[in-house]
Amino acid sequence: MEKDVINILIVDDEKYEGILMEKSVAWESEGFHIMGNVQCAEDALALMEKQTPDIVYTDINMPRIDGLELSRRIRETYPAVHIVIVTGYREFEYAREAIHIGVEEFLLKPIQSDELLAAAVKLREQILKEREQQSKDVEIYPVLCQELLRRIVTGYIKSEEAEEKLSEYQIRLWKNKGVRGALLIMDLEDHDILLKLLEIMNEALGEKNYGYFSLEKNKIFFVVEETPEIKKLLGNAFEQITELGKDGTVATSVSCYYEEIDDSPKILSECEEALVDTMRDERKTLIFYEDYIEYMQQISHSYPVNFDSYRIAVKSGDQEAAVGFIDHYLEQYIFNGPLMISQLRNLGVLLFHNTMSVLKESNKHLDNEEQVKILENISGINTLQEFCRTLYALIEGTIQTISRNAGGNTVAQKAQEYIEQNLDREKLSLNLIASDLFVNASYLSRIFKQSVGESITKYIMRKRVEKSMELFDTTDLKVYEVAAAVGMPDAHYFGTSFKKYTGKTVNEYKSKNRTLSGK
Repeated sequence: MEKDVINILIVDDEKYEGILMEKSVAWESEGFHIMGNVQCAEDALALMEKQTPDIVYTDINMPRIDGLELSRRIRETYPAVHIVIVTGYREFEYAREAIHIGVEEFLLKPIQSDELLAAAVKLREQILKEREQQSKDVEIYPVLCQELLRRIVTGYIKSEEAEEKLSEYQIRLWKNKGVRGALLIMDLEDHDILLKLLEIMNEALGEKNYGYFSLEKNKIFFVVEETPEIKKLLGNAFEQITELGKDGTVATSVSCYYEEIDDSPKILSECEEALVDTMRDERKTLIFYEDYIEYMQQISHSYPVNFDSYRIAVKSGDQEAAVGFIDHYLEQYIFNGPLMISQLRNLGVLLFHNTMSVLKESNKHLDNEEQVKILENISGINTLQEFCRTLYALIEGTIQTISRNAGGNTVAQKAQEYIEQNLDREKLSLNLIASDLFVNASYLSRIFKQSVGESITKYIMRKRVEKSMELFDTTDLKVYEVAAAVGMPDAHYFGTSFKKYTGKTVNEYKSKNRTLSGK
């Protein structure tokens, strides 16, 4: 069968020696094919770029590039090719070097035809086994490559392991020029569509210059090799892809360029962030992250306000403070002149992205469809009432998402932990705790009382008295020392507070404690 034919390349600067090797054996009848017979290493390498042989017979003594150097280059570039040295040199040093390079056979001239054939027959058995294994590998190779890229991009494997695996699968991405990521959303349920999509990518970028994997239904992520023309090439490719998916949604975002494998998780994050902005505008099908950032900066410069307090309010669940921020913002910037619909929409986009960053910090997220729907609503705002209704609903929904399945009120729990760790601070108060926990004071006061059942002020005093009782029971500290240790250096005030919470003076408590303990 043709698939079992073994291709042989002969390299010898002595033309007649090469002809002798080719004509002295009935190669074709033995299942071999002489694909080339050349007189120098340069011609051999040029021919191998067009067609890869299974076996190379090469002389050692050749001008410019000798047989050992040729073998070394073949081994580096074509590791599956088997090499047979045919030479008149009998020195052991040549044989040892050939073995070190990875040459399988070392034949001495004058060579006999039966020796030539025997070497080829011996290697054929190994080659056919390799072909059988390769045919099995071909079926799973794309899946393995996709899974490898997925693990690299999502940060599941470290750079050292990633580089080793990339080499194993002969993937050259990251090797020379770095990469970009490209995230595409389109209807891919029809397998023929996926095949046509990959044909477009092959034609635009070259089959070896990108890899891909599916993220989820109708979402595919490409890792593409960086080139000076990459933006133009991707633009041309996605014009064709848009035409391919013209009956449905097609949207693509492309990350910045990254050289290091360790930075690869950023390419997916950037694409996901920019993609939402692309999907909200039907006129755009492709956006580069650099352009997206420039767009966001232009909007931000129009409204020079720090959004930190807004993000803190949303993250802490203080809907009243978050809405108050928007109202103040509107009063300061929007109402200070004619009402501009474009201003409201741009402000809505800024608030949306700040809200999404809060979700991300809280390890929560909205799926792309939900985000797109919200942005579509913002893009369609025509009145102040629509703006307020859309953004207030976004705030309420985000706070509910953050608090969902939180396992109790984490803000109140953090406040309790803070108090326990800072009882010795005289100025411990609601405002100090709220400031250090980055939450609104009125919100903290309300949520703490709901969760714990008493105000923060009463909770602090109770904990101070309980701590002082513990110190009286377990140490010999004087009253003023205990008072200072629980953040109440005024001994008189401490004594008054102690009696209020225990019903006893400090001396009465200490006297009773000594009696109970037998002291």
